[in-house]
Amino acid sequence: MYGKGLCFGMAAAALLNFSGRATERRPPLADIPLNPNLLAVLREYQLRQFYPRTVLATTRDWVTSGGGRPDRILGRLHPAGTSLVPHILCFGPAPNRRFLYCFARAHAVVPYRIEEGRVYVYDPNYPRDRERFVEFARGEFEYGGFRSREGWGITLVPVPACGWRRRFLGERFGAGRLVAKR
Repeated sequence: MYGKGLCFGMAAAALLNFSGRATERRPPLADIPLNPNLLAVLREYQLRQFYPRTVLATTRDWVTSGGGRPDRILGRLHPAGTSLVPHILCFGPAPNRRFLYCFARAHAVVPYRIEEGRVYVYDPNYPRDRERFVEFARGEFEYGGFRSREGWGITLVPVPACGWRRRFLGERFGAGRLVAKR
């Protein structure tokens, strides 16, 4: 929708938009027309995954989870709206022979509901689909083309590790919109 390789930026923008404190009704990110200012903000958010603080938090979680093992994720997951420290859920490499393959094809989604081994997610590739979920069963996970049995790992990225704050000044792409901290 907004270009290839912006999933982390889209996931972060959606999560921050959802958790914002603005009083006016805000449209879903998918309803905002693409314009240069919005694209610039999404790219800024996308680059935050490479900030040292974010990389450290992600690496720490990856190690804590045993290299992205799904059986060590579900109990620690904070979906949107359930915690002051929500997570972005990232599919990436597990420590195996497919590490570089998976690293180059990583993907980010926003978890928002947990029900009986399923974590329902907002996926930037399918922004209007409210029935997308990650299935956790028998110590494995599966989500679309991401499966732990095929070498994929799963990691939690706590939003505060990305160094965001909320501003509702509207100077970047419309009243009540989120902008990156300067």
